[in-house]
Amino acid sequence: MKKIIMLYDATVVCNILTKNSSRSGIFFVAYNVLLGLLKREEFDIYLYADNVAKLQLVIDTYAEFQKCKIYKFSPMDNLILLVVRFRLDCNKKNFLFLSFLLGFILSILKKVNKFFLNFIKINDLDVYFSPMKAAPAFIAKQKHIKKYTILHDTIPLINDYRNNAEKHEWYHKLIKSINGDDKYFANSLNTKQDFIEYVHSINPANIYVIPLSTGKSYFKIENINYINQIKRKYGIPTDKKYIFSLCNLDPRKNLIFALKNFLTFVEKNNLGNFIFVLGGSSFKDFNDCLNKSIENFGYKKDKILRIGYVEDEDMSALYSGAEMFVFPSLYEGFGIPVLEAMKCGLPVICSNTTSLPEVIGDCGIQINPYSDKELIDAMEKMYFDREFREECIKKGFERSKLFSWKKCVDVITDEITKDFFNV
Repeated sequence: MKKIIMLYDATVVCNILTKNSSRSGIFFVAYNVLLGLLKREEFDIYLYADNVAKLQLVIDTYAEFQKCKIYKFSPMDNLILLVVRFRLDCNKKNFLFLSFLLGFILSILKKVNKFFLNFIKINDLDVYFSPMKAAPAFIAKQKHIKKYTILHDTIPLINDYRNNAEKHEWYHKLIKSINGDDKYFANSLNTKQDFIEYVHSINPANIYVIPLSTGKSYFKIENINYINQIKRKYGIPTDKKYIFSLCNLDPRKNLIFALKNFLTFVEKNNLGNFIFVLGGSSFKDFNDCLNKSIENFGYKKDKILRIGYVEDEDMSALYSGAEMFVFPSLYEGFGIPVLEAMKCGLPVICSNTTSLPEVIGDCGIQINPYSDKELIDAMEKMYFDREFREECIKKGFERSKLFSWKKCVDVITDEITKDFFNV
């Protein structure tokens, strides 16, 4: 059978080079979908990225990508990659002036290449697949190439406070590019319904729902000594019980609501040894917002612990050592952290909004993310009713098996091959 020649946009996969908030849920989707597609015999995959130098560095550095091929659109690409390799060698040998000169040459080559790409024709590509962005102009105008894009959420369309033109330039380009002919994969039924409601140019029949999974392999850790070792690494007292919450700390995550009610919960029940551990990167002025919002609720630094960015390899231990996971987000396209928690045997309290009910099912407690009473009641139920807590853990383990990257890539592969072979 003829292989389908796919160009995969690996731009966001290049975030693997950094360990910070840029490695968000979208990064892990792009990373894991690419790994899954590379295993499929139906495709011959080439990689594309906005920054070909970064892409080459990813291929050279990470074993899982060392057999990947960069699609060469022009002889200019080969020249760019040659300059990139020379510059890397110069950096290693500390030839700073030569490295600076090569960097200047590289910037000129990139501009020339970008201009040249607007005029090329690409005859041998069958499919362009993007895990995030709109197709670049030189791909979009190629009518023979079938185009597929993963849709993550409609947050910038729904929430005005997020609708920042500069920050979300890529998103607005995506929305403008959406049409009735191209095909799309939504990360939840809720995301599909939102795009149908807010983006009228999309064809509902061309949106397929895919089951996502967790970024890395998450699992329950039983070794208390190891859990305590990781707790000490992040400054978490080993003699304290804790609620764990992980996300980037922007307003839609509703964390002020969670923290405020946590303080009420511990004061009401006199739980001196219980703290709230908050992992993730913060938005600007988060600390000021936190202090101002809950100063009347007896805020104490020893009750709320911000640990910042968490290394991938430490996540399972932090989940496994917690009493519960609280995720009262106002809007999620999918909600990967809820699934991560369930895989680690951590019972979940989350919002009953948007996509989160699709993830949690009946394996935890769903709350109105605006109801103080519902959250406090949920915390009390999860903390004091040990039998109920264990039931949530057991159900969570089973439900988490419904989500895997193999199932996700199977849906993607099936739909593309149906289109391509007219099955």
